Parts: sequence; C-alpha cells; structure tokens
Amino acid sequence: MKRYFSILSIIGVLSIVIFSCQTQSNSATYSTSQGVTSTPLQVKYAKTFSLDYKENYKVLHLINPFNEEKTSFVLLQKGQSIPQEFTTSQVIRVPIQNMVTTTTSQTTMMEELGAIDAIKGYVDKTYMYSQEIVDRMDNGKIITVGYDITDNSEKIILAQTDLVMVVGNSTVTSNSFPVLRKAGIPILSNTDWQENDMLGRAEWVKLFGALLNKEDKADSLFNQIETDFNSYINIAKKASSIPKVLTGLPYKGMWSVPGGASYLAKALEQSKATYPWSESDQTGSLQLDLEAVYAKGKDAKIWINTGSTFSLNDIINKDIRYGQFDAFKNGEVYNHNKRMRGGLASDYWATGNLHPEIVIADLIKIFHPELLADHQLYFYQKLK
Repeated sequence: MKRYFSILSIIGVLSIVIFSCQTQSNSATYSTSQGVTSTPLQVKYAKTFSLDYKENYKVLHLINPFNEEKTSFVLLQKGQSIPQEFTTSQVIRVPIQNMVTTTTSQTTMMEELGAIDAIKGYVDKTYMYSQEIVDRMDNGKIITVGYDITDNSEKIILAQTDLVMVVGNSTVTSNSFPVLRKAGIPILSNTDWQENDMLGRAEWVKLFGALLNKEDKADSLFNQIETDFNSYINIAKKASSIPKVLTGLPYKGMWSVPGGASYLAKALEQSKATYPWSESDQTGSLQLDLEAVYAKGKDAKIWINTGSTFSLNDIINKDIRYGQFDAFKNGEVYNHNKRMRGGLASDYWATGNLHPEIVIADLIKIFHPELLADHQLYFYQKLK
C-alpha cells in the first residue's frame, strides 16, 4: 500500500518536544551482540502495549484490556541466549521472518514497513484489500489459515511459522491454541481495536517495528502520521459551526452506536462535530432500538458510516423509516466504502487504523468543507 500524501494548508511550524530524560531501559541507543543498532521506541498514545529496551534485548508487554493482566515477551535476536528472568515460552526471535497475520490492518503495517515477505499466512483473501497479498495467496507464497486457525495448526507448523498474531479478545488466554504453543510458536494477541484513541491504534506500528528490527522506519512513519493528524486537528479548530452527526445503521433490529468514550466519538469531537451520545462513558457500543436513535438523531445534519450501503436507496430498502432522518432527506449521508476490492474488501479497514490522518481529513472535509477546499475524500463517499 503506497503511503498517502496530502497537501496541508498550515500556518506556522509545529514544535516537537524531545524527552531527554530517559531511563536505563530506554537509553538513546539499543544494540545487540549481533550488531543490530536502533533507536528505542517510545510509546506515547497506545495503552495496550509497551516496550522496554535493555542492553541487548527488548521486552514487549501486552496489557489485556479485558482484565488488565500483563503478558511479557522477550524479543531476542536469533541465536541469543535467554535472560534468566524469562522462560522459553516467552521468547520471540527477531527479526520475524515467517508470520501469520489475522487482520487486514496487521498486514498493512507489515507492508508499509517493507516486510511483506515476512507474511507467510493469512486467514482468507475475501476481505483482503491489498492486491499484492491476494496475489501471493493465489500463488501459494502466503498460506490460507482460515478464520479458526486451530483447524489449520498443522499447516501453520509446517510453514515454519515463527509468530502468530491473533485478534485479542476476552476469550483469548494463555491456554488458547495449545497445539501451536506446544510446537513452540508464540501467540501474540493484537488488541489495537481496543485503543480509544486514533493515534493509539496507529502507534501499534511501533510494535511491528520492534518485531522486525525496523524501529527507525516505524518511528519515522508514525511521527509523520502524528504530525499530519495534529495539523488537521488544528485546522478543525477554525470551524465556525459544529454540526450534529449520526453514525451507523441497525443490524438485526438493533442500532449499535459508539459510546461517548470510544475512539470514534473522540474523532468526531476532534473534527468538530457534536455527537448525540457523547455524554456516555462507555468505550464500546450502545445497543439501541430505532425509536431511541430517532429521538436523539432525527435532526442530525450529517449521517456517516452506514454499514454496507452504497446508495440512499440501499438505506431505505432496508427500512423505509430510515428516510425520515433529516440527514437522509437533505442528502447528507456518507460511507467509508469508496475504496473497495471485489465489493467486500475495504481499504478503510485495511489502512484506516494506520492512517488516522486520512480519516480525520475526510471527516473534516465532510463536516467543514470550507476548511479543506482542496482535499478530495479518500475513504468516504457521499451516497446518492
């Protein structure tokens, strides 16, 4: 996936605060007995992982957002002896060369760090946006492991996999995937989707940088993302009006709306929009019926993230009552499905996590078009 560049109309220079007081575990330079040298990564926004750099190895801490338990891995160069305080099951040999990924956002981070060759397995190509990944799956360079990877444990083992990255949730424990663990393959739970800050989600690219010994590249990439994101936020502060925004579309009779402490609610606030459920303290979603949503969202000026719909007709074909929302009547409905492959694979889900600066620019363009006159919607499109 090629890096997206946009032209920012910014007055002034953003200052970068450099923290000079570093602990011993995060010193100015990290080196190993194999001669690998890089600058230690500082985690600023993400809450579900952290990194410590010792004299000649790295320690990755994963914080389970469901129970606050911490799991630690030691990232060792190949052939390096295991520190006394760690067990064999905690070791991940780096740089990773044969990895199984399970989400499109994971593969995007690998691709943008120039490590596509290290991807050796993926769940299924149906929802994969990257054509290069699809091609590699078609020609066998990347194996298909299925959505339940336990069914393909043997295939994963035979592929000489050195790491499996799964989607972290409340059911994934240290006892999950016993066959793979017994074979000595480390299982890493990725909980980027539980970060309640867009930059926190993007910062997971630093974890990939540590796994791949590409710290400098990951840091440079994230710093540019952060700078662009904050520049757009500063532009949004110039907004002369704050539109009310409705999100989502019902599924099986229930409307899932983001809680007021969710990453999307925060993004709406940052892009200068008002959100009907902003006062909720939930980080997850609220499950509401149509009547409850209509009561608070009927007068919303703009409606975004409308599920699998590509047109206004798609919306009312689901339920004619959806046409009673003001945003629908005024044709102010937008969805993030402008960039699709095969009608199912979405670049928004593949790239949006890593590039929140593009997402926030799209939102500002939708809410305050006068502030970003030259910006063309990238992920989003207006439904007609």
